[in-house]
Amino acid sequence: MTGTIKKYYGALTLLCVLMGLLFPQFSVFSVYTPLLLALLVFSLVIEHSLEDFGRIIQHPQFLGLVSVSNFLLYPLLGFLFIKIFNFSGDIVAGIILLSFAPSPVVAALWTELSGGDGTPALSAALTSMLLSVAVYPAVLYIMGVASLSVAFRVFELLVFTVFLPAVFALLLKLEEERFIPAGKTLNFLSAILGLVIIVVAVAHMSGSVRSMEVTDVIIVVSLMVIAGFIYGFMAGRFRRDEYSVAYVYTSGMRDGVIPLGVALKYFLPSTALPVTVLLVIMPVFTGIFYYVVSR
Repeated sequence: MTGTIKKYYGALTLLCVLMGLLFPQFSVFSVYTPLLLALLVFSLVIEHSLEDFGRIIQHPQFLGLVSVSNFLLYPLLGFLFIKIFNFSGDIVAGIILLSFAPSPVVAALWTELSGGDGTPALSAALTSMLLSVAVYPAVLYIMGVASLSVAFRVFELLVFTVFLPAVFALLLKLEEERFIPAGKTLNFLSAILGLVIIVVAVAHMSGSVRSMEVTDVIIVVSLMVIAGFIYGFMAGRFRRDEYSVAYVYTSGMRDGVIPLGVALKYFLPSTALPVTVLLVIMPVFTGIFYYVVSR
């Protein structure tokens, strides 16, 4: 069942978007987004060990090149497009959330499917996920998108929905034999939770954004994702080491669920538009670059 969901995740994502548009009543579940996010983080981290977080230190060159994508390329592109398209304040907040989104754990899966070593991609994803707990509140406050009180509440939200579930999962992982039989169940749970969050997000913001804004956001997010993938592809070609495939997916793919949780909790519904678009188009561009890398 889990394999089927992963195989058709792109189609299921589009189906969830359609459900959210057709049934805006699902927006009532937006109040449960923090709980859904906490369960998602727990189900992702429980599959890994504490060593997975520390392995990024063993790959300093990989860390440096990936950091350029995470903290320079995406943010610079985000700020550039904010100026060019003159977005409204809530869309600006959404693009900033997207610009500093962590690398996703699924980047390691795509790396391995393409014949690469998924270890550095996994380590980078887990580490950047925890770093987002501090990065998001600081960036939102410094950029003037959130007041100090809102930034602190965002920090509290991420502590309870990302940091503590991750720590709890790692502590439980010490008794590994207890959770090995539940591995497939937890993978299935994380996939389903991700899809449910998409339905809730689309339903929450349906009717609150203008069609012109949607078009502009799709263009912006697509260009940002393409730039990330191209940077990762070029970095891999330049380095030509055992991590060349991991560069592509770790640099190009972004985790949209964590910024989506922040957007739904503390900002206007349309703030969730950029990261929702990201979740919809990411499987498309990932599939395209998977074909390119695998050739």
